[in-house]
Amino acid sequence: MAMQNNSSYYFLVIVCMVLMLVNALKNDKQLIHYLFAIFCGSLCMVGVQKLSAPTIGVYHYLIGLFTCATCNVSWLVSRTLFRKSKPISGVHIAVAVSIAGLIMFNQTWHYLVSIDALPFPDSQQMWRLKQGMNEITVLLSSSILVLSFWEALRGYKQKNESQKLQAIIFASSYAFAVFNASILPKFLFSEADIQAYEPFIITSSALLIVLAMQVVMVLQSRDKTHCSNQIESETSDEVNRAKVDEPFEQMDISPKLIKGINQLINEQQLYLQSNLKISDLAQALSVPEYKISRAIRHYYKVANFNLFINQYRVKHAQALLLKDEVRHWSILSIALESGFSSLATFNRVFKSIVGVIPNEFRKQNDKVQNSSLPELAE
Repeated sequence: MAMQNNSSYYFLVIVCMVLMLVNALKNDKQLIHYLFAIFCGSLCMVGVQKLSAPTIGVYHYLIGLFTCATCNVSWLVSRTLFRKSKPISGVHIAVAVSIAGLIMFNQTWHYLVSIDALPFPDSQQMWRLKQGMNEITVLLSSSILVLSFWEALRGYKQKNESQKLQAIIFASSYAFAVFNASILPKFLFSEADIQAYEPFIITSSALLIVLAMQVVMVLQSRDKTHCSNQIESETSDEVNRAKVDEPFEQMDISPKLIKGINQLINEQQLYLQSNLKISDLAQALSVPEYKISRAIRHYYKVANFNLFINQYRVKHAQALLLKDEVRHWSILSIALESGFSSLATFNRVFKSIVGVIPNEFRKQNDKVQNSSLPELAE
């Protein structure tokens, strides 16, 4: 029987550690960066657990407690990458936490068995519980893997070319990683050889998914930057045309277009989508983008699309900051709920429109409310 070569695990730890730090230390962090950093950190612990097992013995199961954010967090990452509006809710977090709990239970069980410290005297009862937990964990993990794959391909026909490329990269990498980890080795190796090549199999499959996530994140960031530059360019061109070619009263701003914009923004609250683009409005209303830009500048009297949307987002955030029932919410939660993709962007935009940062706005409102309270009679 061939001996395992664990050098692949060192490579897994190094790559995941680097990517975790790169995303965790970004200045303008978004939800996806937090989730991806957690995912990379958990994979790091997978490698550390495998490497430490020969030297620290049963205590490597305690390290295994920190490997509880792999498939469950990869599902949250896939939802955040490919869902436009509110990708993660309390239900999704509850499912991810439940899977994490099952993984931690499994690792704790192995540790207690190894040190002969079962908490119940009836070991048969514990073994039945363990087997049941194993079945539930396998079922949930398998379902989560399928859902992660499906998130990328959901609504494929409605995606633009860049989004289709991102979906193909993510889905194909995910599919091949699962194939590489579970099916391909059975065709290539004997049972003994599979054990010997296990470090390479696990590392290659994990890194394939990690790198696919990182590539999609880079492509989405590039698309967002390109879209912002395009909007600014179109707005500048529109202003120049308005100044030189057309007086305002001759511009083609139909009441139907204004009604459609109002419906999308005021009724459907499309501004709560964190990655909303002018092309989304144009597609929904079946009009060219320049007409949306023209209406925003000349009818709504707002300089550009970004400012137009951000004004609605800030107004929504102000309403949340004034509500007593969400007083326990963090500023980051308010930002995400209002359509902003990161805390840094929220603070900057909020201050530019309101004059103070959100936390200061909340404190000022608290002072006003406290000062207006009637004094109790002695």
